[in-house]
Amino acid sequence: MLVKRLRVPAVLVVVTGLLGVAARTPLVTEHDLRADEAVKTLRTPALTVIADALNVAFVPLAVFAIVVLLAVTLALMGRARTAVLVTLIVTIGWATGSIFKRIIARPRPPAAGQLVHLIGHDSFPSGHVTLTLSLVVAAAFLAAGTRRFSLVVSVGAVLVVAQAFARVYLGVHYPTDVIGGMLAGSAGTSAVIALRDSVDRWLGRVPLPLGRPADRRGSGNASDDT
Repeated sequence: MLVKRLRVPAVLVVVTGLLGVAARTPLVTEHDLRADEAVKTLRTPALTVIADALNVAFVPLAVFAIVVLLAVTLALMGRARTAVLVTLIVTIGWATGSIFKRIIARPRPPAAGQLVHLIGHDSFPSGHVTLTLSLVVAAAFLAAGTRRFSLVVSVGAVLVVAQAFARVYLGVHYPTDVIGGMLAGSAGTSAVIALRDSVDRWLGRVPLPLGRPADRRGSGNASDDT
């Protein structure tokens, strides 16, 4: 059963790795550079402001500050186990992308075409896209089973696509980097969700007041304590 649950995350990991290896080849890089040049022709002051805002808003420190605030709020509401699961979704999703960054070690696009200065040279996958998608998945997890779910998914999808475009627009990533970010984030977040029952059982054995009785009922729909 566990192996079956992890099948999708495993496939996503393999696909991400294969794309990363391909991204380092001259052929793929050549096509990526052409796509980057095409996107640069779309630059306008208004789009640059939006892209800069997405760049600043989704740096790891800002996102994790949001996650910590959300986790504390959930814990104070008596939903500490949900807080742990949401935190794991974001952190594991982002960490999966970070691991691939180290393994693939793809150089960023030429600095001459970049609109922002970044620390670090690893380009694949895009950390911003991975982090944005992980946060959206966490939000969807919280909204599952409620009337807000469709809205959260729709807005989240637009946000992820906008972030992906912004990374290429700013000249700091190739198209394959942002695709890799989506795949890596999906791999990490889906693994946490697939293992939710196991994590929930483990949390149930922790000898700490992890929320109100309603939050201790064990696995079920995400809306059980939403």
